[in-house]
Amino acid sequence: MKRILTLKYLLLLFICISCGQKSSKKQNDIKSDKIEQTRESLNKKSEIDIEKIDEIKKESSTIKNYICYTSDNNNSKKIWIGFNDSNRAIEIRYKGQSESIPLKFIKNEYIEGGTSPTIIDYYNEIYNGKINGVYKLTKSGNWYYVSYKREKDDKEFNFTIDHTVENLSSTPCF
Repeated sequence: MKRILTLKYLLLLFICISCGQKSSKKQNDIKSDKIEQTRESLNKKSEIDIEKIDEIKKESSTIKNYICYTSDNNNSKKIWIGFNDSNRAIEIRYKGQSESIPLKFIKNEYIEGGTSPTIIDYYNEIYNGKINGVYKLTKSGNWYYVSYKREKDDKEFNFTIDHTVENLSSTPCF
């Protein structure tokens, strides 16, 4: 009787061990399938992200409209700023310069009140690969203001939209 019970016990133990090995093998197969699916989906997501990034870069580099400004202290000093489809400033040019200067968006502020909200965008001026200063673009109704703070000496320059020229057009004012 003890022998039969011992044999039954050993047989049951053997069955449990062999089932456990098959079960863990199935779990390992399932885990490796899930890992492979995750890798594939991540690769697809990376490809989509790269495509979207390229599309955004292409869109960002195309100027859709310009706004022209005149210095508050000297009417002969003029600038234009080029904006992309998303209404982000992407470059600025001073009258008399042959090249425009790239701008990099920093942050945005939105202030409620009055007849129109005030929207303030901040941009770094990138010159020779370095930050040369910060532009603060303020919009309130149909008035647009630019304040530029030069990095090297903290000198500030102010400009106001030039309503005597055609703004928000596809060509710059100079």
